[in-house]
Amino acid sequence: MLKLSLMPVSQMNISGLRLGDEFSCSCGRIHKVSTKEIFLSDDLASLLEKVLEFTDIEGPILLVTGRKTWKIGGALAERYFSEQGYQVMVKESLRADISTISDVEKYASHCSLAVAVGGGTVIDTCKYAAHRAGIPFISIPTTISHDGIASPVASIFVGSRRTSIVTSPPQIVLIATSIIRASPRQLIASGCADILAKTTALRDWLLGHQVKEEYLCRTTFGITASAVLDLMRFIDNRCEEISELALAAVKCGLAMTLVGSSRPCSGAEHLFSHYLDMIGEGVGLHGEQVGLGAILMAAKYEDSYGPPMQWFELSSMDLKSYLSRAGAPTRLSEIKVPAETAVRALLECKNLRPERYTILHHSPLTRSAALKLLKMTDMLTEA
Repeated sequence: MLKLSLMPVSQMNISGLRLGDEFSCSCGRIHKVSTKEIFLSDDLASLLEKVLEFTDIEGPILLVTGRKTWKIGGALAERYFSEQGYQVMVKESLRADISTISDVEKYASHCSLAVAVGGGTVIDTCKYAAHRAGIPFISIPTTISHDGIASPVASIFVGSRRTSIVTSPPQIVLIATSIIRASPRQLIASGCADILAKTTALRDWLLGHQVKEEYLCRTTFGITASAVLDLMRFIDNRCEEISELALAAVKCGLAMTLVGSSRPCSGAEHLFSHYLDMIGEGVGLHGEQVGLGAILMAAKYEDSYGPPMQWFELSSMDLKSYLSRAGAPTRLSEIKVPAETAVRALLECKNLRPERYTILHHSPLTRSAALKLLKMTDMLTEA
């Protein structure tokens, strides 16, 4: 088994960063790495043993899973904890919305630990419910379809609108590579797209820093940039080494934990995706939508002023190439988003978070400019 202790001297060139540590950063803040342990192994059963080794459990365990993920790993987790003598309460999450979370929270309030076995919906539901109940939670992803497996940010539906809420990060993350590897290719491609989209998110963060004097932590910036490089290497290696994808997702979660915000990982490309979610058009997964949004925002930067990223910058064509090689969509027709919807999203999505400065706030689009952007990126071409 490989224990990912995120030794940044070799991985990120950031000396002294360790899981569970608190440290003074050059940005002037004291950061805390709240997640204590991250383990990677092919075998889920051996990973589950680490829970008892590194966690004090004094009462019942809440297990949150889904219909499909119950068979993939939830049943094994329930059996393991029951055999160890713990009462296990099992709750199913089909949608990460306030109603579901409130229901799960009622059970969480009677437990000492929450364990999520599933994809993004399950993990976000468990994450927020555990946070509200004041108990630690453990993340056991069954796929990596986005960057939330180790982050403190939960993506929650409030009515029809998807909202990012900062909660508590997982105490432990257990990544069973055999399960991730066997997950649907579309989900892995979506995870790749979400992490690749950090290229434009970081440019927006840097833009906000330069134009609005927004707080920027270069340590955190470097961690997120490192995640993108890990992901590019994963794609360059034909998406064969799942640990590279896992490490990239973990780094994104760590970056958000350090600054207590999604800012290092979410910019205009995420606003574009959130707008599509809000109006309920298209069939894209979160990562697929932000990947398409990243192509558009990269092209917008190419057509506007923006702070250079030098060694790290990916062009819209570079992004398109990497997304295509990962198996992610590169055209709106692939996720059934009409051209008029995309135009509206480009014009209006900046209003979802007016306080988060992005290239769309810095250089707002007109309707004709939005159409031009869609055409120049071939977004309107049929797949």
